[in-house]
Amino acid sequence: MIFDRLKERRNYEGYTQQNIADILKVQRATYAGWESGKDIMPLRQLFKIANNYQLSLDYLTGLSDDDSKIRSKIKSIDLNIVASNLKSFRKKEHLTQEQVAKALQTTQSNIHKYETGKSLITTMYALEFSKHFSYPLDKLLGRK
Repeated sequence: MIFDRLKERRNYEGYTQQNIADILKVQRATYAGWESGKDIMPLRQLFKIANNYQLSLDYLTGLSDDDSKIRSKIKSIDLNIVASNLKSFRKKEHLTQEQVAKALQTTQSNIHKYETGKSLITTMYALEFSKHFSYPLDKLLGRK
């Protein structure tokens, strides 16, 4: 499961699922679905929990094994930062939107929406982007 570390970290910190659900302002069953891998945690919620634990998104999602504490000054995801980071990376690597879309198995239209800030990249596409292009999820979302 991609979020195995959610339960591990919750237990380590001494929280119950209800405690975390309250922090995220969701029902306990909703959080339980995310923690079990039954459902995919939205990026905004994953961002909040990473800030709460003061851990990197890359660690929580298994992209990194570095569990060093970090303090993010950014409290929420800024669509413009994510859009700018996606576009800057693509241009720096001399990739087209179509090439990025193919790597993520999505459409060029979706990549365009993410790069223009019309919609937030989904959790699954953000994870795939980070894995495929070796680009830290925290950096993509402006946390580092």
